[in-house]
Amino acid sequence: MAVVFAAAFLLLEIVARILAPTLDYDRVHIHALPRIVEEMNEGEQPRVVLLGNSLLMHGVDGELLEEEISHAISGPCSVTKITPVGTAIRDWNYLYDTYFTEKNTHPDVVVVGFVAHHIPDQYELKMRRLARHFCSLHNLWDCLQQEGPTFDDKAVGALSHFSALYGDQPEHHWGVSSFTIPEFGRSVRKINNILDGEAGRKARENAERGSSSALSPKTYQKLAHLIETFRKHGVKACFVPMPQPESWDFDPSAAEVIIDNEALLLDGRTIKGMTEADFSDGYHLGETGTKRFTLFLAEALAKELSTGTTLSP
Repeated sequence: MAVVFAAAFLLLEIVARILAPTLDYDRVHIHALPRIVEEMNEGEQPRVVLLGNSLLMHGVDGELLEEEISHAISGPCSVTKITPVGTAIRDWNYLYDTYFTEKNTHPDVVVVGFVAHHIPDQYELKMRRLARHFCSLHNLWDCLQQEGPTFDDKAVGALSHFSALYGDQPEHHWGVSSFTIPEFGRSVRKINNILDGEAGRKARENAERGSSSALSPKTYQKLAHLIETFRKHGVKACFVPMPQPESWDFDPSAAEVIIDNEALLLDGRTIKGMTEADFSDGYHLGETGTKRFTLFLAEALAKELSTGTTLSP
């Protein structure tokens, strides 16, 4: 019986590994990261990497950004997107270590786009996803020790890293449900967009109540560590608070960490001419908003690349 069970599990694991790179568009992107980073390394200099989540994925037109920068600096450049959905500061640290530092491959400029709740150390731990997709054998142990507060978290991380069947379990459930329930995928994506917008709203409200003694102060050690990684490898880092339909307060402590660690801070929360109509939902930029933000980013980056002038908050 045990042999039959082991054989069945092995078969399911093999099937899960075969299906893993095609489970959804996000997994397609994640499994393509080694190739994307290799292509980035062979791209025209200066090489610009956009590092973030769905905000940058939807919010920047990579081709337009490349064209505008190239025109402004009268020379070539290349733009690469690294934007796994639902990621934040913890993920970006391990992702960069795994796909860039361990390969000894680095861009010239990294642009990190975020809203308030993406960069504090207190951001939600998603251990299954973190260990499965953004950790290597080289840094997995550090991840389990530093990020897993409980034995259960460490066990989930270890199992997720070594087992595609376990690590991608939520996506397998999604695939089955999408196949059997009409409109399931579209409905869930719509709900997720609403939840993302609600998370942003709550983050703005928390920021506005930041002076309350009842709230624990946010810390930004992971943010400082990421900037130190960039600086160590000669990568110019630009951090961009992203536009949202409603204005949001940027924690001065986070701004201080960015500036004190010699990274660039480019405030994109208020862009001339941008309105709520420029957003496709309560969180992501739509077609017109993407163009406005891309042009805004291109102008600032071109100025930095051509003159070396420090971008101010």
